[in-house]
Amino acid sequence: MKNIKLNPFIRDFDAIRDEKLDVIIGKQWVEVKESDWKRLAEAQTKQGDSLLPTFIAEGDGMGEVKSIVSSEAINKDEEWFGADEVVEEE
Repeated sequence: MKNIKLNPFIRDFDAIRDEKLDVIIGKQWVEVKESDWKRLAEAQTKQGDSLLPTFIAEGDGMGEVKSIVSSEAINKDEEWFGADEVVEEE
C-alpha cells in the first residue's frame, strides 16, 4: 500500500477524483494499492512551461519535472532578436 496525495506544486485545482478507484485525491494522504499507484504515477499536469507529476507518494520525493518548451522555438526567437536593423542618424 502507498500513501499518495495531489502534488502541492499544482495550482490549478485542489483535488482530483479518480473514477476507477472512486476516490478523491487532494491535499491529504490517501492509501492506495501498489498497482493503482503505478497507474496514477504516470499522470502529469501542465503547469506553465513544465509537466509536473500530478500525484506524489509519501517518501518518494516530488517526482521528475519535464520542460515542454522545445529548443527549436528558443533558437527561432534568438534569430529574430538578432536581426535588428541599425538606424543611422543624419
